[in-house]
Amino acid sequence: MKIAVKTIYTDISLLYKNLLHWNISKVIIFLWWILLWVVAIIPFAILFYIYSFSSWVPFGDFTNSLLNSVYMTDLLWNFIYVLSLWAYTLSYFFTFILFIKLSNWYLEWNKIEFIKNEYLNYKLYFRYLKLTLLNLIIFLVPVLLFILILSISIIALWWIEEVSLMVVSSRTNAFSVLSLILFVILLIKLYYLFYRFVFSYFLLLEENEKSTSIVWLLKKSFHKTIWFKKFIVFTISLILVWLAYLPFSIISTYINWNYSDLEGYYWYLSLKEEDRATLKGINTYYYEWLEEKYAWKDITNIESMQTRYYIFSILYKIFEFIFIFGVYTMFLTSFYKRNIFTDEVNLEQKS
Repeated sequence: MKIAVKTIYTDISLLYKNLLHWNISKVIIFLWWILLWVVAIIPFAILFYIYSFSSWVPFGDFTNSLLNSVYMTDLLWNFIYVLSLWAYTLSYFFTFILFIKLSNWYLEWNKIEFIKNEYLNYKLYFRYLKLTLLNLIIFLVPVLLFILILSISIIALWWIEEVSLMVVSSRTNAFSVLSLILFVILLIKLYYLFYRFVFSYFLLLEENEKSTSIVWLLKKSFHKTIWFKKFIVFTISLILVWLAYLPFSIISTYINWNYSDLEGYYWYLSLKEEDRATLKGINTYYYEWLEEKYAWKDITNIESMQTRYYIFSILYKIFEFIFIFGVYTMFLTSFYKRNIFTDEVNLEQKS
C-alpha cells in the first residue's frame, strides 16, 4: 500500500518536471474544447434561429441563456437549450480523454509534439460520445432506483401531503432519516460505479485503432476492477491526493465566499433606506451578519475591496490552472498503469 501511494506521488511529480510543456498542452487542449463546443453548438443555434421566426422569443435569448445559464419560458426553446448544454458538457469532458493521453505520454517518458497535432482524433471523439452515453445510462440506474424507493417510502409512511407537513414540522423524523440513509447509500454506489467504469476511457485510448465494441470496453473495465483490494487502494490514494489539494480548495472557497458577500453587501448599500429595511426583514440574520462583518463601510470602500478580491481571484485561478489543474487525471492514469494495467500484463506473462 505504501509503495503504491509513493509511486502515484512520484508519477504526479512528472507533471511539475514538465511544467512548461504541461501548461502549453493544457492551453491547446482547452482551445480544442472551445472548437469542439462551437462545432457542436452550431446545429442548435440554427434551430434557435429558425424557430425565432415563428416565435415571439427573440434569437438574442439564445445567447443570453448560454452565457448566463437562464432558462426560458417556451417549452421547445428550453428543450433545445438543454440539448445545447449537453453538447457543451460532452465537449468539455472530452478534455478528460486528452489529459489521459497527455499523462500517458509523461509516464512513458515522452512528450506530445505540438506541431504533429496529437491531441485530436475525430474517430476517438465519436467513440468517446458513445461510451459516455452508455456510462450515463448505467449511472442513472441507481439514481432511478433511489427515486423509486423514496417514492414507495413516501406512500408507505403517509400520503405526500402528510409527509410534507411532517418534514416541515420536525427536523428529525422517520422520513428524513430514511431519505438520508438512502441518499448516502446512493452516493457510495455512484462512487463505486465511477471507479468501475472510469477506466473504460483508458481502454478506449488503447483500443482506439481496433474494432472493439463500446460494450466490450465497459465490460473489460468492470473485469479489471473486480478486486476489492484495488478499490480500497484507489480510495485511500484518492483521499491522500485530495488532502494534499485541500488547502488550495479552502483558499479558493474563501475567496469566492468573500467576493460573494461583498457583492451582496454592495447591492444592499446601494438600496434606499426603506428597501434595506424590507430586505433586512426578509433575511435578518444574513444582512445583520454582513453589517457586522464590514462594519458599515461605505460603497467606495466596498468597491475597492471588490476590485482587490476580483484581481486576487483571477491570479489564484491562474495559479490553480498552472499548478493544480490536471493533477487528478494523472492520479487516475498512474493508478491505472501501476495497479490495473500492470496486473493484467503480469497475468498474461504467467499464462
